[in-house]
Amino acid sequence: MFDFFGGVTHLKLRAVFQPKTLCVIGVSQYNPLSPGTVIYQKNLHEMEVEVFGVNPRGGKIDDREIYKSVSDVPKDIDLAVICIHAEAVNGVMEECGEVGVKGVVVVSGGFAEIGGEGVERQNQLVKIARKYDMAVIGPNCVGVYSPPYVDTFFLPSERLVTPPPGNVAVISQSGGVLVDQFFSKYTERKIGVSVAVSIGNKAVVDENVLLDYFKNDPKTKLITLYIEGFREKEGALFLRKAAECFEKKPVLVFRAGKSDYGRRATVSHTGSVMTATNVASAAFRQWGVIEAESEYEIITFSKVLSFKLPSIKNGDVAILTISGGHGVLCADLCAQYGLRLVEFTEEEQEEMRRLLNPSAAPIASLKNPIDLTGSLMDNDVEKIADYLMKNEKVEALILLMLPYPPTISMQLGRRTANIVRKYRKPVVAYVPWLPKYSMIVEGFELNGVPVAHTVEEAVQMIKALKLKGEAEMRINRTLSYERFSS
Repeated sequence: MFDFFGGVTHLKLRAVFQPKTLCVIGVSQYNPLSPGTVIYQKNLHEMEVEVFGVNPRGGKIDDREIYKSVSDVPKDIDLAVICIHAEAVNGVMEECGEVGVKGVVVVSGGFAEIGGEGVERQNQLVKIARKYDMAVIGPNCVGVYSPPYVDTFFLPSERLVTPPPGNVAVISQSGGVLVDQFFSKYTERKIGVSVAVSIGNKAVVDENVLLDYFKNDPKTKLITLYIEGFREKEGALFLRKAAECFEKKPVLVFRAGKSDYGRRATVSHTGSVMTATNVASAAFRQWGVIEAESEYEIITFSKVLSFKLPSIKNGDVAILTISGGHGVLCADLCAQYGLRLVEFTEEEQEEMRRLLNPSAAPIASLKNPIDLTGSLMDNDVEKIADYLMKNEKVEALILLMLPYPPTISMQLGRRTANIVRKYRKPVVAYVPWLPKYSMIVEGFELNGVPVAHTVEEAVQMIKALKLKGEAEMRINRTLSYERFSS
């Protein structure tokens, strides 16, 4: 991996993520489902980029000319996508370099991940990229999704769900994980993406290059990564780059290859090796990287961190619920995830009771969890939430809002969010994700309160904010030591 962090490189990467012209090498006028043809058609009809197709046989697709070589394309090319047999890739790479292509996505497999001749083939690809100063994504990847500019994923639109535009940059060594774990679940939870990159074998552009780029990308407020491993010296550089990013935006990681079986699998998948689990986790913590422990946490953490809520230090939480059972579940989960329930004095409980309507006041449980019961009204939630946000003991508030009682209106989300947004404290909510309750969900989320799909997700969100707070303290110490030592 050569040094690829100069200003020119950022311009080349911008051409990859926001290309004005795209050349797809490997289209077919006879096979509409070939990877190249799928990419060509998607970008032609769904993206802003101007698209050209290349196939040595020439021909036409829907009366549009297919060019026989990259050099025949009548315009300067920002980004080329190569979808041909591995043996032919480097010859086309040379041609791309000769005509001044700024960036290349190599979808083709058959490189370092297969060993032997594949390793030499990948080494030659790197030499060509260095020779022509091209930003190369891959090989062995699905490439780049950057709405509304370009989509190099070779998956038909009717098979693929894509998240809305947003502020999360996703970097993944696996295309399958990116499409399934991130795209599908991000879409379900309305998590928006600024750019998503499948880096595959990361022969040229790797996580470190992308961290350096996204650190200064104004559209990106959170950088999320799926990592299977690092090559020699990459890991140490990653930690430094992540620390530099953290001063501007959080870096969130979910890593695979933690077991012996998993580490062996990553070598055959992308040719990478993951450091021992305890060593990697300790290093991440020291350098301010927030680590998700499961495929579920990475999605939940992504959502709450994309809302840019303030972090917390100790994990002191209040739970405000309509259902006693949900409160008990939430309390257990708080203990499981390392959070603490604030204890309210008898005096504080009486102060809250005096705020409730006459039907709810006698039967509400005002310890913690605070159960307002089914006799509550919107005003009760607003008043108690306001009281809790003012309480100095409470760092964060979890709202468990089941909109079943007839006394609750569809404006509950908006009204409550407008109360709590006045305070510099994080609030998350659980509301059943059903179409009939979408007005409540949107009322919360449009006003800065993320809504979880489950009670456990709500607790995971607060855990993420606690981890962010811990990361802020550690990174400040680490960077202070580094600067002092230098």
